Order: sequence, then C-alpha cells, then structure tokens
Amino acid sequence: MFAMVSDTPFAEPGEPDQRRHLAWADTPYEAASDAPDRSFPAQTRTFQRDAWLSSEDAVALLVPLSDATDALARLDARAAAAAEPVRQGLTARMAYAEAAGWLAHTHAWVHPLDLALRDLDLTASTALAAFGSGKRSLPHTLAGGRTEWHDQPFEAIADGDRAVADALILARLLRQLPGARGTSPIVRPAVMTELLRPLSAETLDPARVAAWWAEHMQPGPAEHRRPGRRMPGIGQPLPPLLAAARAAAAWMADGVGDGPAPASALFAAVSLLARTGSARSVFAPVWAAYPASGFGDPDSLPGLRSDVSDRLLGWGRSVTWPIAFLHLVAESARVGLRALDRLLAAAERGRELTTRCDRRSRLPDAVGELLRVPALTPKALAARLSIAPQTATSLLRSLAAAGLVGEITGRGSFRAFAV
Repeated sequence: MFAMVSDTPFAEPGEPDQRRHLAWADTPYEAASDAPDRSFPAQTRTFQRDAWLSSEDAVALLVPLSDATDALARLDARAAAAAEPVRQGLTARMAYAEAAGWLAHTHAWVHPLDLALRDLDLTASTALAAFGSGKRSLPHTLAGGRTEWHDQPFEAIADGDRAVADALILARLLRQLPGARGTSPIVRPAVMTELLRPLSAETLDPARVAAWWAEHMQPGPAEHRRPGRRMPGIGQPLPPLLAAARAAAAWMADGVGDGPAPASALFAAVSLLARTGSARSVFAPVWAAYPASGFGDPDSLPGLRSDVSDRLLGWGRSVTWPIAFLHLVAESARVGLRALDRLLAAAERGRELTTRCDRRSRLPDAVGELLRVPALTPKALAARLSIAPQTATSLLRSLAAAGLVGEITGRGSFRAFAV
C-alpha cells in the first residue's frame, strides 16, 4: 500500500525503532545477529582527515569501506559477465528497488513491482486506496495485509500520487547511468541540471551545480585520471565511495537547490561513481536497502536504524553520514546480487524450456524480453518482437503454464507478466 507517515507509527520512546512489517521486504539482511564480528581494532591505519571526516570516522570507516567496495565490485563484475538481457533486466529491477527505497525514506511504502506497473499505466491512482479499492492501484503493496487509510486528508492522497511520479522519474534517471560499459550520459553540469530538474521539484541554481561539479565530479576513465578528491596534506585521493559520500553531503550543505533534496544529492553522488568507472555495468545502489535498515528525516540524507547501528558500532555510538552511506551501499549491492541470482536462474530455466523448440519459434525471444524488463504485457511483447498480439499472448500463456512467468496484475484483461 501507499501509507503516509501518520499510518506507520514508530515505537514508544525507549523502544527499538521498528516500522510496520512489509511483505516485500522479506529478504535476508547481512547485518543480522549471526553476521561476522565487525568490531574495530584499537590500532588501525587511518585516513588523513579534513573537516568532513571526524576522528571517530577515521577509525570506524575502514571495515564499512572494505565491505561496501567488495559488495559493489562483486555486483558489477557478475553483471558484466552476464548476458545482455540479464544485465538490462538487473538495471531495470534495481532502478525500481531504488525508487521504492527512496519512497520508504519519505515515509511512503510502494512495492517495486507496483512502480513497474504504474510505469506501464496499468494501475490506477493511489487515491483509490482511500476508498476501498487499493488493490487496483497497489496490488503488491497491499498483498501483505490490511490498509491504514482511515480518514486520510485529500492533501495526503495527492502527495501520494506526486511521490510515485517522482519515484518513477528517479528510476528512469538511474537506468541511464550504466550506459555502454562505464560511460556516463552526464558529461557537463548543464546536463545534470536538466536531468534533475523534474525530480527536484525545486529550482536548481546552475551556478551552484557548476561549482559542485568543479569541486567533486571527476573526469571519466577516458581521461586517465584517478577518481576521488585528494586528501589534504598527503596528495592521496579519497576512495571513490568516500568521495561520493562527501559529494552528497556537499550537495545538501551547499544548497544547490532551493530546498532539501536527498534524492537529488544521492543521484549526483551515484553519477560521480558512474563517471569515474567505479561501477561500469550497473549503477551504485543506495536506497534499495533502506526498508530493511534505514531511518531518518525525509528531508535529510538517510541514516540507519538504532538496532543496525548498535550491531555495526556498538551500543550508543552515533552513526555519521559516511558510515551510513557505506552500509547502505553494501546492503543495496547485496540486494542486487540476490536479484541477479534470480534472473540467472530464470535464464537457465528459459534455456532448458526452449532447447527443443523449432528454429522458427519465438519462444526464446520472448524469454529474453521477459528478462529485460520487470513487467511485460502481451501488447508490448508483440511490439518488441514484431508479431501479432494473439501470438504474443499465446507465448506468455505457454511460459506461464511452464512456471517460468506469472501474471502480476490479478486481472482478466490488461494483464502483465514477470519472471
């Protein structure tokens, strides 16, 4: 469902932070109690610090940085080795997962599949949830239990539709970042300003965007420059992930727009990683892990729940932005790895199913198209393969009968399928 903040009350004072259970958030969480010990040694090498990095950060950053770098590198390398339909499908699915995570940060909850259906114009307004027809607008979000739309003000209902529209804009922007194996479409400040204009719902100051770019955005791999800002005094660059965290914090602190915009700040930071080649076959995910571990003010950069921070740093220690960013990147990359595993398994089942097909059969092509996108309608499949709509419907029915795909709208007409 789409629930505003008033519908998801937090625990009483003194109780652990705990949002209501989400049916779509039932995924393994790496920082569980049985995770490896992440305590930090008393003696460890520290980074040279500037005002952005506190003395506590200098000691505490090494393990989260290694964890996040490893998880992102594994996701990027495995995506690069996958077939093109799988790689494209992973990017699309992760973009919706990121958008759903950002919505959770704004205290609204939408299943990634519901975002995909809305992108296809297959769901109605979220306002229907206030009038007893929520499953027509958010079928997967509402699958886990009852709704909480009692006496919602009309302003909140309108905000729900606007938030979903903004989430879809963010998903489309993220899908552009991987590009052609590491090349970024963002080549100058004016391009970033234009891309972020519909997402920000604010007036971006081109001069401030240009100043931020000059300070933080590094040349791409083609320019043969090392990524990251150089550390003061020692001439060594920050690791790319820390440079991205610093860039996001600066975006918020420098007032690039006329209001707080954590989504824009983190998109700018992820763009930096795409431009420097730190993530080539995928974009660096941040928000996908938020429903499981995130917490914070919607107008601020995301933080971590108290129970998560206690496991990472010990009881009572505050989590600074660099540590929160690194942890969210690591967990989000693992979300991507699990999504990749599911796509690879679906691709293997598709190969087994189509091995004995006639050479003229379009079934293998239909499997490839289903891997590329999170949701596919018979009409869209017909257009992609240049076949008759009836043939596309027959192909999807065959794949559904074989258990490779499932229908995801719950309707008898205007249906969509997903692996």
